[in-house]
Amino acid sequence: MEYSKQQLIDGIKQGDLAAFEELYKQYYIYLCLIAEHIVRNPSDAEEIVSDVFVRLWNIRENIKITTSIKAYLVKAVHNTSLNYLERHKISDNLTDSLSNSNYELLAWDSDYPLGQLYEKEIMNILDHGINTLPDACREIFILSRNEGLTYYKIAGKLGISVNTVKTQMKIALARLHENLKDYLMILLFFIGI
Repeated sequence: MEYSKQQLIDGIKQGDLAAFEELYKQYYIYLCLIAEHIVRNPSDAEEIVSDVFVRLWNIRENIKITTSIKAYLVKAVHNTSLNYLERHKISDNLTDSLSNSNYELLAWDSDYPLGQLYEKEIMNILDHGINTLPDACREIFILSRNEGLTYYKIAGKLGISVNTVKTQMKIALARLHENLKDYLMILLFFIGI
């Protein structure tokens, strides 16, 4: 089933796991790139984004989204990333990488033509990046992100170790980050970060 943005929000509030999984698929990689730009570590970025999704699910009945769901998630990832840096006492110059006043552009609403253009361009770059991954790496990435399988289920399905799955996912995310890095840097330069 294809969900509108409002159906996703309403479905999640009502405990619809399929709506939640769809939201996860739509925004996970994008949010990881934002978190990684702030914390400078792909593994920590994945953990931060996962924490945001877990927290969203846990408070789903009480969430009040006054902006778009994308803006809500970007703000949550932004704040969680800054809290992570604070907790781990990482140098202040990293916390300046994405100021409170500039995160909104990263949450452009795809209902607007410019937002649609950015989103389409990112999806094209992302699709191209996925298609250039080595076969085994691409298969593992697709099983994880598109089919929502856990690392353990992927390992069982492919007859490989969980550590191999983790390694291949790190490779995939690093390569995808590399593919989107220039685009993200241009976007950040454009807004004056």
